[in-house]
Order: sequence, then C-alpha cells, then structure tokens
Amino acid sequence: MSKAKWGESFLKSGLPLEHLTAVTLKAQGLSCSTSIEYSRTEESGQETWFELDLEAHFLDRNKDTSLSLLVECKYHDESRFWFFLPFEPKRWYFNDRVFNCGPLQTFTDPLSSSSLALAPLSHRGMVVSKDGKKQENAVHIAIKQIANAFVPVTLDTMFLYRLAAPRGYVPLPTCMVPMIVTNADIFRLRPDISDLAVIRKASSPSDIGQKLSWTWCYYDPPMELSMRNERSINAYKNQNKDLIARFPLVNTRLELWASRPNWIAVANVNCLEALIKAIRSHFLSLKTCRARTALNKNRKVRLY
Repeated sequence: MSKAKWGESFLKSGLPLEHLTAVTLKAQGLSCSTSIEYSRTEESGQETWFELDLEAHFLDRNKDTSLSLLVECKYHDESRFWFFLPFEPKRWYFNDRVFNCGPLQTFTDPLSSSSLALAPLSHRGMVVSKDGKKQENAVHIAIKQIANAFVPVTLDTMFLYRLAAPRGYVPLPTCMVPMIVTNADIFRLRPDISDLAVIRKASSPSDIGQKLSWTWCYYDPPMELSMRNERSINAYKNQNKDLIARFPLVNTRLELWASRPNWIAVANVNCLEALIKAIRSHFLSLKTCRARTALNKNRKVRLY
C-alpha cells in the first residue's frame, strides 16, 4: 500500500481530526476530555450507551459562569464539501439558546440575540461531492449525534454534578455550546439564488454559495427527541428530588431543557482557533449576575 493511500486510510478513521481538534483547543487554553460516554434510556426501558468525541472547558469565567463545548468531529476526503441553506430564524433567536446556561440562569439579558451575529446563520446541511455523485449525509448524522447527546450529557455535567455541591454552597452555572468540527470546506447557498437552472449549471460551489469559516446551524429537535429528552429529565427529577428541592429555580431550567439544542456551531478545523477566540470574547462580554443573586431573584420571564 502506498504512503498516500495509507495516510488517507488513517485520516478516514477520524482519529487525526479528533486529535487536531483537541490540540487546537488545548492551545487556546481549554481543558479537553475525549470519548465522552453517555447513556440513553429508550421508551422500552432499555439503557443504551453511546459516545461523543470530546468535551472542552474554558478556564476563564464570566463572574460565576463557566463555558464548555460539546464536540463531534467529521472527516471527509478532499473530494467532498458541506453545503448549508441560509436561514432566517423565527424562534429561539436569543443568547440563552446559543449558550444554554444551567443549572441556573445567570444571563441578565438572556433574550438578547447578540451571539448570533458572530457567524452566518444556516440550516439543513448536506454533503456534496465534486463529481456530482450523491453522498451519505454526514452533516445530518453529526447533527443527530450531537443533538442526541446534549440533554443526557448536560444532565450529568451541568445539573447533577453542580447541584451536588455541599450545603451552604451555591451551584456554579455552566454554559454549554454544541459544536461540529470538520476538515471539509463549508458553503452556504447565497440568499439571492432563486432559480434551479442556476444551481444546475454551477461548476463549483462558489458559483452559488458563500464559503464560510463557520456557521451557526439551526436545529429544531423532532418530537421523538423532545419526548425522549422529557423522559430523561423526568427520570432525573425523580431520582434527585432532594437536590432540586434545595434549589427550586432549577425546575424552571429543566422545564425548558427538552427542546434543546437549537444552535450548533459548525466549523472548519482550520478556522477553529479564530472561532474559539470569537466565542470566548463574546461570552466574557455578556452581562451576567452571580449565582447567589440568580437564586435570590424572582424571575418572571421564563421563555429562555
């Protein structure tokens, strides 16, 4: 086997991309954990275990609130690229649905949409090959993987772990941003394209699309996933009644957790450093309150 074929075979395993992603995140000062295991209980009651590529934690905080990333990586050979549709959101268009703060809400203006100005907005991604042959939609697969993992993982890391603080201590909130990293070039269909003939005649993705370093991809969890998330949340609440009783506002967050995630960062690995800098800078600029203040505050706005 030639060196070129051996190298491509190794790349197709996905391990080099996962490694490069972790190395890039660590170089930006993040702490990384790989091979994140989580379990899902199906409607039949059977527990099944799954794995996501990595979780990364920023070391700096915005007052009491920390920031983490839940990451899935997808490798493609150079003959394929990712193509998304432009998107004008009608709901969940605000910061709390981007950063997903829990187990307490510490954003003082969670309904602001400033975070979504960091990158172009898109939805419904697909894999396209340069030779025009239909491809397995790895974009859809990656989105499903990250969406399926989001509630089970955050129930463990952001709710159970944080609420288990010793009595007298306030649980410190974390924001969790789901992310997909790929080596494939990323394009978004230009909003002015309105003729199928123009698309048919396109000889390259740049003829009809804008090349992006990264995008906020909108995701609306289907009913099956929302119901499964509800079952997981109800089971968590039943198993941890004493913990939740200490912090009643956590119930408010849990009531709004089943319909997440809604915004997923999708990035080319070569642009990952710039993305991390942009997200960190913006997160630290957001106005937050201390966790103890959040506990003592009577919040009337619940649509977060």
